Amino acid sequence: MEMEEVRKILVKFPRAMNDVISCFPFVVTLGEEFPKAEINIIVEEGCSQALNYIPFKIKVYERPKNKLTLIETHHYCANMHDVFNIDLFFDLENSLNSAFMGFNFRAKERIGYEVKWNKYLLTKKFPDSSNLSVEKKAMKLLELYLNKSFSDVRISKSRETGQPIASIEKLFQEPEQPKFIMIMLDNFANVSKQIDMWKKFFDSFQKQKFAIWSMEDEGGISDLFASIDLGHNDLYMQRGSDSKEMIYLFSKMKGVIVNNIWAEGICNYIGVDSMSFLDSKYGWPEYNYFRYRPQRVLFSPEGPIKYYFLDEIREWGEMNQVVDQIHLNFKL
Repeated sequence: MEMEEVRKILVKFPRAMNDVISCFPFVVTLGEEFPKAEINIIVEEGCSQALNYIPFKIKVYERPKNKLTLIETHHYCANMHDVFNIDLFFDLENSLNSAFMGFNFRAKERIGYEVKWNKYLLTKKFPDSSNLSVEKKAMKLLELYLNKSFSDVRISKSRETGQPIASIEKLFQEPEQPKFIMIMLDNFANVSKQIDMWKKFFDSFQKQKFAIWSMEDEGGISDLFASIDLGHNDLYMQRGSDSKEMIYLFSKMKGVIVNNIWAEGICNYIGVDSMSFLDSKYGWPEYNYFRYRPQRVLFSPEGPIKYYFLDEIREWGEMNQVVDQIHLNFKL
């Protein structure tokens, strides 16, 4: 199919929430290659929020958790009346179920990797690249289909001011603008296991202002931090899921601490000064097609604290060394 003939594109994303951000380079490049086409994206339930940060208009649909079998997938597609006349279907999930989805939407061309039985439902299939990361696999699929290299792609979102939050705005009306650190918390399983780590973290600061942001209930956050002595520091809480509000907070903060890969990806894409507090190296994205790279601190129970940035790895013995790096990075 000629590129100028493409009017509607449908993309099925991988199922994991963290993989959504790994597919950002694919979506941004797809939009640049097909600027006049309508781009539709299907993600799993609860995985769509990150796509609010894509810099152009896309249509995003969540598949309910009770629509995962082939029969349920057929019913789901049959009732998606807003998605029709699809010219190109890109299968980034690479399963029989996702290929069946493209078949149900009667896409003129269905592009994906050949994985077992899904090859019978794809019209453009390429050898499986299971050894590659999600990010690299998605970009390679686009390269193979368009016969064009995207090795120089490096994406980032232009900085915006966002939508003001009245409760936060009051804090910045002091004569001397306070230097806030934002802490994004949504991996509460990790937080609850790291109470001692957070105690040491706050003990290493003096008269520092923190803003806690989470999509979780504020009561849950309050209960969690009630057991932590904040010392001489100030803590403010903000619950929300609005992308414009989050960008506004980013514009007011000196830096951001995150404790999950989803938040790390958002900060990395927007170019916010951030540091990730993680307790496992499992599933770390590589961000090969992103302009910025994250700084990570690994708090492993088996050994010393480790700091990762690009090819650099440092070992630290105490939290004060982590905080020293935060002061340097965030210019506190």
